[in-house]
Amino acid sequence: MRVLYVSPHPDDECDNAGGTLASLAGRHEVFIVYLTDGSAGSPYPEERGEKLAELRKREALAGLEVLGVNRERAFFFGYPDGNLKSFLREASKQLSTLLDEVRPEVVIYPSVLDAHPDHWSGGYITKLALRESGLAATEVSYLNWVPEPSRGFIDLIKYTMLLLYPKDRVIKVDVREYKQVKLEAMRKHASQFKYLSPDYIKR
Repeated sequence: MRVLYVSPHPDDECDNAGGTLASLAGRHEVFIVYLTDGSAGSPYPEERGEKLAELRKREALAGLEVLGVNRERAFFFGYPDGNLKSFLREASKQLSTLLDEVRPEVVIYPSVLDAHPDHWSGGYITKLALRESGLAATEVSYLNWVPEPSRGFIDLIKYTMLLLYPKDRVIKVDVREYKQVKLEAMRKHASQFKYLSPDYIKR
């Protein structure tokens, strides 16, 4: 089976699905597409830019090695970190081409209900690409940043939709066996790991 994982940033594949991808990589062909370059992944403006993007690409490849994913199956689209919503059409066309090449049976992508702009943009991009390619793949979406109703009307709508989402459609994956593998892969993203809270790392 071929599985394509859509990652908004270099490190989302480890943070969100490291255990799942590690379990799949041992039995299936796993492909990863990184939509943004990760160039804005620092709270300090002086650290942002091309050098950080290059570093995060190297970190991503190192993390994939830990997860058991072949680095030749990683694709970097390089759209600007933090501004993916401005490239919905371009990115969807590029992803549609990749879908035609890889022909995955399963596509895992960010939920359009995610609160993070790059994440919900990634969800829309994937949906557009799937529609454009006509690929009949099993679709699985994941949520990283839960919308907070206090942040505005859009987040309130998203939060309400999440509350109404059918519980029998929620997939829970037991990855306790791969917990340490996931943590090791996350640590390869040193430029990001140092900013993660203990609660975030635990989940």
